[in-house]
Parts: sequence; C-alpha cells; structure tokens
Amino acid sequence: MMSLRNRPLQVVLLAALACTGGVAAAADEQVFGYEDWQRAVARLPLDAAEVVYPFHATEEMAAWARQKTATYAAAGPEVRLQALQQAFFDKGEFEFEYEQARTLTAEQAFTARHGNCMSFTSLFVALARSLDFPVVMVTVERQPEVEREGSLVVVNRHVVAGYRSPQKLYTYDFYVSSETPVSSRRVVDDVAASAIYHTNIGGHAIRVEDLEDAVRNLRIATILAPGWAPAWVNLGVALARMGDTEGAFDAFRRALEEEPGNSSALVNLARLYREQGREEEADNAIRAAAEGTRNPFTLISLADAEMLRGDYGKALQHLRRARWWYAREPHVYDALARLAIAQGEHEKAARYRQRATELRAEQATPLPPQ
Repeated sequence: MMSLRNRPLQVVLLAALACTGGVAAAADEQVFGYEDWQRAVARLPLDAAEVVYPFHATEEMAAWARQKTATYAAAGPEVRLQALQQAFFDKGEFEFEYEQARTLTAEQAFTARHGNCMSFTSLFVALARSLDFPVVMVTVERQPEVEREGSLVVVNRHVVAGYRSPQKLYTYDFYVSSETPVSSRRVVDDVAASAIYHTNIGGHAIRVEDLEDAVRNLRIATILAPGWAPAWVNLGVALARMGDTEGAFDAFRRALEEEPGNSSALVNLARLYREQGREEEADNAIRAAAEGTRNPFTLISLADAEMLRGDYGKALQHLRRARWWYAREPHVYDALARLAIAQGEHEKAARYRQRATELRAEQATPLPPQ
C-alpha cells in the first residue's frame, strides 16, 4: 500500500489559458474592422459595452508606426511589416518584453511595453491596420505547452499576426517573421479575437480566485465564439470552483461537443465524476483524454489510476510518454518515484526524487544577466 507521502496526486483541473485557442468563424461570417465588429456584437445577446475590442490604435500609436516604417515607404507590405515588427525590439526605445500571464489590448500593450503573445499580436494588428495593411490574428497549429500552477494545469496555445498576400500568409511573431502556406494557419476574425481576450482575462481571474469576474468574462467569450472549446473549459473550471457542479458539467460537455477529445474538458469531467463516486465514468474520461495527448499531467493522472489498480506496466507506459515530451517536468519524476515505491524499488524511487529536486532547483534559479 502507498503511504500518504507517496499517494497519487489528485486529478487536477485543467484550464486552457494564456495565449490563445483555435477559433475562426466561417468564411462568410468573418468580421474585420471596428465598425463591422460593432455591428456584429450588437446582434449578440450581451451588453456590447462589456465587450473589449483589442485592436484599437490611438493617433499617437499610428504616428509611431508611420515613423518607424517611413524609411521603407516605397517597399512592399511584407518589408514594411517586418520593419514594424523589428521596431518593437529597438534597444533603448521600445523593447517589448514577453510576460506570459499578461493579456493586454493594443493600447495597453503600447503603453506597458510588455505582455503575452495575445498582447503582442493585438498591438501589431492595430498598428499595421493604422498603416492600412489588412493584418489579422492567426492561430498557429502546434502542440500546446503545458505547465502547472498550484491546482491548475495551464495549457498555453499561440497566436501571431498575419498578412495575406495572394500566394502566402506572412506571419509576425516575437522576433521572427516567416512565410507559410495559408492552409497551415487559421485566421481569427475580430469577434473571435475578442472572445480570446475575454477567455484570457477570465483565465487570469480563475488563477487569482476572482471567480465572479471569471464567470462574467467567460460567459461573454462563449457568446462571442460559442464554437470555441477553451472558453467552455474555463467556464466549467470557474463554475466548479464556485460549487455549481451541474453548470460545470454542462460547460465541459459543451466543450466536448465543439472539440471532441479535448483533454482539458475530459480531465475536468473525470474529476467531477470522481467527486460523485462515478469511478467507471471517471476512468473512461481520463483514458479518452490520454489518447493522443502530450499533456504530462493527463498522462500522470492516468498512470496514477493504473497504479491504484495494480497495473504497473500500463502506468509505466503513460509515464514514459510524459517523460518523452516533458523530460524537464519535476512532476513526471515524482510520479515515476511513486511507481517505483509501489513496485518496491526504493533505490530507483530515490533517484527519481533526486531528479525532481534538481529540476525544481534549476527552474527556481534566476538566469544570470545578459
């Protein structure tokens, strides 16, 4: 039997937060530009005054963009936009800095000079449009990065700015400009961009335990983009923490309707099922979450469940997958130590614990100044 010291971690709530999620309206429904955005939002069942448009540019911002690209006035859009991008990182002048948890509008990001990829992209879109370039927000298809913050597992997705030429979609990110076939990216319209903004703000409110503000922002997001699963996942997390179990169930199920196989929704459902003593349904949900996922915390949860059943071989398979994708995640080695203890391999468990301790020490040590 496992001691209390080595018992499995409780299945954690997964919040799809931070940079973005994959959301785009149908081609005939896409809305770009503030006036069209206003008309689209006015038709929705919400208070338009509460909805944030992230792409506003002041005259000061537009003047700055014109100044920074003036040297390239005769060049094509791609060159001028790359010059605009580089201007964000001018030493001693702008120096935009990355701050993962900070979601800002374009105006706020211009003043603060920092923010996450949503903030950077909003700023770039606003300034580029002030130069009359039809730049849009674009989701980047890549495996989301995952990190743990206390009882939350944060799934970080990514957005960039994009300029569509007849042949290519040029994308503009932190420090990097690239060109790629349009089919490998998804354009986000302005209404959906507002939904991403409110989802991020709601996610931050969950992190600081302001659950009423979280629910308010996340309900706005789900009305703006009802087909976007991460907003429903976060709403479910907030409702569950407020004790609204039925509301949380409904939100997680809606997330799965919109995005079948969403691991965040499935793991959250598993937690709720376990709280109600519905172990078989919980096991089914967590197994479904593990199929094809790289989320180490989903795999750890599944490994812990297999350990409790005594199937150490399956537990090891899940933990090997977790270590393959996240070899520097301490919780993976904690789980490997639990498995070793369950199998009576105390020396191996000690090595895994030591590795977890080393990784935590390395990650807590600030980098030397450059």
